[in-house]
Amino acid sequence: MTRHNPEPRLLTQSQAAAYCGVCVDNFRKACPVKPVNLLDRIPRYDRRALDRWIDSLENSPAEADGDLVKVWEDAGNSSARKRH
Repeated sequence: MTRHNPEPRLLTQSQAAAYCGVCVDNFRKACPVKPVNLLDRIPRYDRRALDRWIDSLENSPAEADGDLVKVWEDAGNSSARKRH
């Protein structure tokens, strides 16, 4: 009989960063999701809260247009179109 080990719902900061595909430092800077505290002292990130945050990133107007150059320019990089 094989055992099924489900993925944990609550993640450490390192696991949450890996789940989001970024290093821990970038995760700390970018992620607005606050950890929940188990036993008032063990911080864990809820996978579902991370998913909601990630899903919200897909709803930006530039993303809807599919124009990555526009995203780059909106971030203050006006020379992007000059190269094309």
